[in-house]
Amino acid sequence: MEKTSIFKDIDTNDLVDFLETIKIKQYRKGEMVTFDSQEHAKCYIVFDGLFKLTRVDERGDEIVIALVDKKDIVSPMHYSKHYDICAEFVKNTTLIYFNKDEIERFTEKSHQFSTNIITYLAGNVQKLMVNAEVLQLKSAKEKVGWYLAHSKINNTFRLPYSKSLIASYLGIKPESFSRALVLLKEEGISLANKTINLESGDELCKYCDKVTGSNCRSFESEGCAHA
Repeated sequence: MEKTSIFKDIDTNDLVDFLETIKIKQYRKGEMVTFDSQEHAKCYIVFDGLFKLTRVDERGDEIVIALVDKKDIVSPMHYSKHYDICAEFVKNTTLIYFNKDEIERFTEKSHQFSTNIITYLAGNVQKLMVNAEVLQLKSAKEKVGWYLAHSKINNTFRLPYSKSLIASYLGIKPESFSRALVLLKEEGISLANKTINLESGDELCKYCDKVTGSNCRSFESEGCAHA
């Protein structure tokens, strides 16, 4: 638990006291739960599992806000009084959570926790802004190319989720994802058992640039040169 970003560098004794307030909730694969801003004003941490946060726009289309994996955090910043957020569980999932009052008390007690919360919120805002930029990309090939570049920058070299789940995250249909992979293969970018393969090593740079606007020179073993 201490490896979770919001608990980084907090005094062990203080953390032990706070963790005594933990509550646990479990969900099964395929289950869907609606989160609203009043009832769910809590901080959730994924102990184990995977789910996606979605909302439905005015046309009835599903928008995937985030894919939430092990150790990820869901906070009230993801909710709005203007619309409900739905959690769709991709795997059996165990969530631990803290009530709003407990978070506020610990924030007053621990300066480090306050700093960690600010850092977490700032990082999430930046991530949501990048995701909004990705959704503006014109073609499915650009979106898939960006996602593959993002995976390689993170040094995983592998797709972390199923193609259908990634497609929903990118706002495209699974068949569009497959067609995009065919087009990317013509550019020297391919997948084998979810592993990203590049012919020369720099084929994904231009797709990273679609969002970052950076001058990506090449991909090296440690990741993108500008990362």
